[in-house]
Amino acid sequence: MYVTTSEQRGGILVAVITGGRPELRQRPVRHLLPVLQDAGVQDVTWVVSDQDAPGYEPDQHPQVIYPRAWAEEYAAAHWMNPAPPEPGAFLGAFPGREWACQEAERRGCWAVLQLDDNIDTLEFLRRSGASMRYTLEHGGMALFLDCLAGVMLSTNARTVGGQLSSVAPSSKQAAQVARAGFPYSLFLERVGEGREEWYGPFEDDITHSLQYGSRWDGATAAVVPSLRYHKEPGSKSGMRSHYSGTRAVQLQRLFPQSANIGVRATRSNGRGEGRVFHTMPPGAVRNPLVVRDRALFSAVRDRLQELTVGWFAVELEANQDKARRRAAQAEKMSGGQPVNG
Repeated sequence: MYVTTSEQRGGILVAVITGGRPELRQRPVRHLLPVLQDAGVQDVTWVVSDQDAPGYEPDQHPQVIYPRAWAEEYAAAHWMNPAPPEPGAFLGAFPGREWACQEAERRGCWAVLQLDDNIDTLEFLRRSGASMRYTLEHGGMALFLDCLAGVMLSTNARTVGGQLSSVAPSSKQAAQVARAGFPYSLFLERVGEGREEWYGPFEDDITHSLQYGSRWDGATAAVVPSLRYHKEPGSKSGMRSHYSGTRAVQLQRLFPQSANIGVRATRSNGRGEGRVFHTMPPGAVRNPLVVRDRALFSAVRDRLQELTVGWFAVELEANQDKARRRAAQAEKMSGGQPVNG
């Protein structure tokens, strides 16, 4: 069951932005891609630089290779750090993101679904084993692509993404079809006329949303809170090893009205030491989400509501099974005596 047409889904390029993870086992998102072909998506690709490509283990999806020389030239002209990048320096993901958009435009696509290579699971409403299974049974990545496309085609959002599972869910947000916000790691972006170029090297996805969300023409960036995803936390491969808390500091310097920073001694993204974190206050994306095609937006809403009803039943059954197992284990440990006897 899809809310978008096969032609609309077929006009989306799926681009996994990758670098520094040459082995397929290092890129868990690969397990989530096969369903897209059944949904009518024709183009699923790995976007990688020519510096990394020779050692990259292939699979059934082709590589879209961009020149490192082009990336350095592009980065130098779109660099938000005080000092320009040095030759051979780490550039971050934004040149690959820009190349993915350009590739989608070259192919005549209307949008590109950009994915990080270390996304390992998808879930609906909350992170649990039952929710992950439920999401896969109802389409997995194809479900995400369809609903994100439906929101984009029916609103003023130029980029629409899922919600990272580490962001605590709220009942208010879960009841929303979509809201203005900051998509990253898994998001759809409209390409062609009116597209913003990518800037970096730090928090490029956040600054990209701020570019759209403060435009004079009323465009915005949005998230669908019920569609959630998780990124594997343990590895230090890829681009993760290059990032530090300084990126949050520079983000706050550039957008003091939209970003707050603080230091927390906790784990996040595979790090166990204290880190500098950023938080985005409500209203940081200034332009609100506006519905322009009520029929299509209502179809997305109805699809998510239908999924919610089924999800509650699955979660209830899973929680009851868990309670029965725990009760049986407690009775076994008590020698067969009633636990509260």
